[in-house]
Amino acid sequence: MTDAVHPAITDPHVRAHLARLAAQAGTIPSGATDADGDDAARIAELRANPSWVRLPDDEALESIDLDADGLALRLYRPRGGHRGTLVFAHGGGWVAGDLDNNDALCRALALTTGTQVLSVDYRLAPEHPFPAGLDDLESALRFAADGAGGLVDPALLGVAGHSAGGNLAAALALRAREGRAPGIRVQVLLCPVLDAPDPDRSSYRAHTENLPLTAKGMQWYWRLYVQDAGGGAPVEAAPLRAPAVDAAAPAVVVAAEVDPLSDEAEEYSDRLAASGVPVAFVRRPGVPHLFLVFPSTPARDEVLAQIAPAVRAAFA
Repeated sequence: MTDAVHPAITDPHVRAHLARLAAQAGTIPSGATDADGDDAARIAELRANPSWVRLPDDEALESIDLDADGLALRLYRPRGGHRGTLVFAHGGGWVAGDLDNNDALCRALALTTGTQVLSVDYRLAPEHPFPAGLDDLESALRFAADGAGGLVDPALLGVAGHSAGGNLAAALALRAREGRAPGIRVQVLLCPVLDAPDPDRSSYRAHTENLPLTAKGMQWYWRLYVQDAGGGAPVEAAPLRAPAVDAAAPAVVVAAEVDPLSDEAEEYSDRLAASGVPVAFVRRPGVPHLFLVFPSTPARDEVLAQIAPAVRAAFA
């Protein structure tokens, strides 16, 4: 089954993990988004993912479940001290995911950067399409800006997200830039969606099969999230199309090389930098989308270590 793994995935640990998944399923799981079929059944399969688990706390970190007017949150706190809080949006294509599916990533992000991470269980499409998830993330940021019951320093806030959550974090950073959301010191965008699916973009053309996320899969997610868009992609769903990005918060952007989204992540990083925004950009070779949420691998740990100085500097 190793042959089922895309040849461009050269990281041996990630490749071995995908080969194990392929051996179990007969193909590289991609959320069942590449096959024609009933949307409701495919969504149910995604949401029932048995690999989503909450890890136990240990001497290094505690996690605290919170509620902000019905919005479920989870705060990860390094026990050895922390500075700053990242309001975090999980991945899942806007249609799946909860506080458990990025639990391991949130723990690793908190411990590696020395920040608190406030994870948000935002509403999901298609029941709650754009901009419901973004509005929930803003509500969580406002809760943090009010101190989160004394658990958060409201002067040291940032936003972060993985995949679809990276899209929400980037959009919320633009709201903050315009004064429509509380101020933030950093935006951490991990393998983010930053534009509408573009089949002509080279990273879309290159990544069509045998991957955790494919071009067709991304188009399916987008259709469920951005409904009735009329004349095109709303800017807040496609931050790369924002008319201006100058004066946005400093950015940390991670791209996976073997990912339909890799080109737009680099394009957005370049645009921010050209507008005078400090950017730390990491493009990890030989890994696909989702590599940051696979069981602990050197690739994940090394990338988090690479971005940690920029996150800590934002909260200095």
